[in-house]
Amino acid sequence: MSFDSLEYLVFLPVVALVYRFTPGKWRWLPLLGASWFFYASWHAALTALIIGVTAASWVAGLLISRTQDRRMQRLFLALDMIVCLGLLGYYKYAGFLTESLSALWQLLGGQGFDAWAVILPVGVSFYTFQAMSYVVDVYRGDLAVERHFGYFALYVSFFPQLVAGPIERATSLLPQLRAHRNATAADARMGLRLLAAGFFRKVVAADFAARFVERVYALDAPDGLSVLAGTLLFALQIYCDFSGYSEIAAGSARLMGVRLMRNFDRPYLAASIREFWRRWHISLSTWFTDYVYIPLGGSRRGRARQILATLAVFALSGLWHGAAWTFVVWGLLHGAMMTADILLRDRLPKGRTGRLLMTAATFAAVTLTWIFFRAESLSHAEMLLHSLFSGWDASLAAAQLGMTAMDVLQIAGVLMLFPLLHRVTEEEKPVPDLWISLLALAVGFSWLMRLESGAVSAFIYFQF
Repeated sequence: MSFDSLEYLVFLPVVALVYRFTPGKWRWLPLLGASWFFYASWHAALTALIIGVTAASWVAGLLISRTQDRRMQRLFLALDMIVCLGLLGYYKYAGFLTESLSALWQLLGGQGFDAWAVILPVGVSFYTFQAMSYVVDVYRGDLAVERHFGYFALYVSFFPQLVAGPIERATSLLPQLRAHRNATAADARMGLRLLAAGFFRKVVAADFAARFVERVYALDAPDGLSVLAGTLLFALQIYCDFSGYSEIAAGSARLMGVRLMRNFDRPYLAASIREFWRRWHISLSTWFTDYVYIPLGGSRRGRARQILATLAVFALSGLWHGAAWTFVVWGLLHGAMMTADILLRDRLPKGRTGRLLMTAATFAAVTLTWIFFRAESLSHAEMLLHSLFSGWDASLAAAQLGMTAMDVLQIAGVLMLFPLLHRVTEEEKPVPDLWISLLALAVGFSWLMRLESGAVSAFIYFQF
């Protein structure tokens, strides 16, 4: 059951109403059932996996809280990490690892073998990180243990952010789930605003851009201009796709009085790669900062240690995004850019003009690295980069893109609406009802057109 499906448009209000009229102390029960049902709609058999991760982390938290022996606490923490990372590693990386080993063995003169075929559970990267962060916080003493299994299970599997985040912290989400508060009229209004903005980004912007991206990235010999246009459109697609999901998640939760963290903050306006990662997928950036970068020493143990920690974080971030060498290269490229930012920060241009130049340079660098993120393989990325810098033919690019004047106008219109979309998602900024109605009307029209054409594009981050 995807957010952009008719089933979800029925599921969400039903769950919100049941939640609203269930007595406070029992509210966790229908919401947990709805969350597990939502996950089972993707792959029923793999629901046992999320329940297993939930049970292991809940028990680990209880055991840590019941002993003062630091060695035993470390043991329980390590066992939980082994369970969570072991399951994540098997389901997400077994195929990648065996495929890489087969290629290496062939390189050494041996006979290749088939990679393991493993079904990737949707959202596994998100809920394992969420469960692990809870156990780490309990171990550090930053969070009191949750003794009620139902509330903890709901924290791990809360359906609005279950499949693609944001990766919520127990310190923020658990108290809200325990509060049993009713959604106010202001909550409902803000929830509808977030839903309207999120659906607009996904259905009107991301799915439309995806049509042209798929054409370009499927070509055997794309023109340089085609690669440029396709990659710029992919920058639009992935931003609107993922930020749209995050806003739909936040809007859905808000209808039940729950506030999720903001996951995007106009990242393409960033004037440095450091600022970009403070604005893009904020929940993942802060997760890696708190649970990987700082424990590795961060900026506290000298410049060399800081650079090593930075590269490690971005290599892991690349692997987190996908089990392929393209994602590893993408992560390392961002790590290299972050290293350059650390070393050259004091020499970068200052002032308004300097910021404009740095914003343009950051956007260009981020967009170029999207080629590795979107490419099917390293050889595919190499071909695309070679095409990009090998000459441009406007007539050939136009034919390869298949883009009409009306398509160009629609893209321009979407870009012009970005300030409005940002305003709609800002809590303190009033927005006329007419604007929300027009966004909803545009979503409805695009949805009908999509159903008629059958051009449905899944959320990109479902594969992670």
